[in-house]
Amino acid sequence: MMAVNMHRQGTELLEEWDWDTASPTGKSVLRGYAHKNGIAHEGVHLWVLRFSGKEPEVLFQKRAHNKEMYPGYLDITVGGHVTFGISEGKIQKEAHEEIGIEFDERNLIDLGYFRYEEIDDAIFHREFQRVYLLVDERPLSEYRFNDGEVEGVVAVRLGDLSRLMEEDFSFKIEGFDGKTVSKEMVSRKDFHPLLFAPSMVEYMKVLLVAISELFHSGRVTVKMPSP
Repeated sequence: MMAVNMHRQGTELLEEWDWDTASPTGKSVLRGYAHKNGIAHEGVHLWVLRFSGKEPEVLFQKRAHNKEMYPGYLDITVGGHVTFGISEGKIQKEAHEEIGIEFDERNLIDLGYFRYEEIDDAIFHREFQRVYLLVDERPLSEYRFNDGEVEGVVAVRLGDLSRLMEEDFSFKIEGFDGKTVSKEMVSRKDFHPLLFAPSMVEYMKVLLVAISELFHSGRVTVKMPSP
């Protein structure tokens, strides 16, 4: 199954974006080729939030253990590439596939695009990431994992996440693995390491401020830096 998933992902068609102008070109490119050669493309991120308690909670997905990259790590609630030719319902498609939810697009908070670049020996990844927030109070037990790429969700208090961005420490979270809701202790080692990378510092700063603003005032004034 892992080999099949890797093959499908590598042959998925994306739309090439111009890195200098941050605009789509109308040209298609294979995902695998784009990731090896720094061909910019569009991605979508959705952060699901719960505001019913005294402090905001941020939901993270647990990546499936058969993922090619970063298996088993806690990551953005929903994230994915935009398939070539799709112009509407981009984040809704990913959310349904990964965590089994549907929602009204009017409830999304749009934080804009973030220009992301990752370069190492194995990958040259350039992406314009459209980032959204969504407040959804459903219990963790109502999430469903449809595409085999996600095997659970966890709720992290905003205060713990803010502290984790500054220093490593252990704290308790609540999670659902598709069968059971339980509590466990986690630390930085359990989260996607790129969340703490220099390339994500500004992204995470904006995200944390936006969540706090939305919780306390019902509105968001910050945006991702202009790409």
